[in-house]
Amino acid sequence: MNRYHAVVTGLGIISAIGHDIPTFWRNLLQGVCGIDHITLFDASRYRSQKAAEVRGFDPFQHFSKRHLQRMARCDQMGLKAAEEAVFDSGLDWMEANRERIGVFIGGGAGGIFSAEKYRREMLQKGWRRVRPALLLPFATCTLTDSIAGKYDIHGPRATVATACSSSATAIGYAVSSIRAGEVDMAIVGGSESLSEVTFGGFNALRSVDEDRCRPFDLNRKGLSLGEGAAILVIEEAEYARRRGAKIYAEIMGYGLTADGYHMTAPDFDGNGALRAMQAALKDSGIEPRQVDAINAHGTATPANDLAETKAIKRLFAERAGKIPVSAIKSMVGHCLGAAGAVEAVATVLSVYDNKVPPTINYQTPDPECDLDYTPNQSRSMTVEAALSNSFAFGGNNTALVFGKWER
Repeated sequence: MNRYHAVVTGLGIISAIGHDIPTFWRNLLQGVCGIDHITLFDASRYRSQKAAEVRGFDPFQHFSKRHLQRMARCDQMGLKAAEEAVFDSGLDWMEANRERIGVFIGGGAGGIFSAEKYRREMLQKGWRRVRPALLLPFATCTLTDSIAGKYDIHGPRATVATACSSSATAIGYAVSSIRAGEVDMAIVGGSESLSEVTFGGFNALRSVDEDRCRPFDLNRKGLSLGEGAAILVIEEAEYARRRGAKIYAEIMGYGLTADGYHMTAPDFDGNGALRAMQAALKDSGIEPRQVDAINAHGTATPANDLAETKAIKRLFAERAGKIPVSAIKSMVGHCLGAAGAVEAVATVLSVYDNKVPPTINYQTPDPECDLDYTPNQSRSMTVEAALSNSFAFGGNNTALVFGKWER
């Protein structure tokens, strides 16, 4: 049976280290850290006061005042990233069949930051003087619907909510839709904004570092939260070839598994993570020996980093220590619902540009985490195929495989 191939033809991003793809990629390779003191809300009461906040983003440069009244911060960033990705894809939207385009977006807290603003203003001014429009974008699906509306898309759409793996899972579902012949192309990815509820929750779990996260380092204390949006345009390969699109990489395969273990902690031995990577490689039709680089989930919590290291060592055996592993959350923070898409973009660019980003803030090796974590310096090397891991609360595991498109 002929299987359609899914390729990436457009990329868009907004993050703490860059509001567009060229800036993001340059700063990522240079090891620029976007983690600093929060300005969006008063964080003085919390254990940590730092996060990877998107600074200098002026939504009025992109949207009218009327539209902004009904848009949450995460939707603003998501639509901005979508604009870049769609433009990058070079598609002629006047001739595109809108019924053959899908929208698959991963979400997390949705418009909760706007709901928090509503509550603060209500307490200060009284409920009669607060704009109820602040509550309109509360639902996680708002960005999915907004993208479909902006581009007049009539194909299938779905919002995926599997915690920190949401946007990676959304990419996998879009690949399935392309392979099944349901769509010719899809807009996929995710967006997440910082919010006090989320920030307070992770502080209550004591899973955040007071300073900056240090993935895989012996002295790691926890994650650093982040925000941002990443959108990819993916297409059926022959469809992209016929219209002369630039192809960044092929999405070779993906794997989904569940730990069934704990609501916040990973399976200690990394069994779910291992099975997700195995499933992704099987779906891709490649062997572990063909993987050149790994974009790790790499949250910098003691349990997650150790479990992921164990899973990688079990899968790759004697090759495990020879494969460069990057943890870009050390620069962009943990973007939760958008994390999988942000890291997918970084992995696609690694394959396209033959460069592996560093893991920064890495100082002291951990004897139990003894892989090549690409410490503090990026690396130039041929990347034919790369894994991108997303392992979420509740044991929601997703692994994606990206490879060079040379057909």
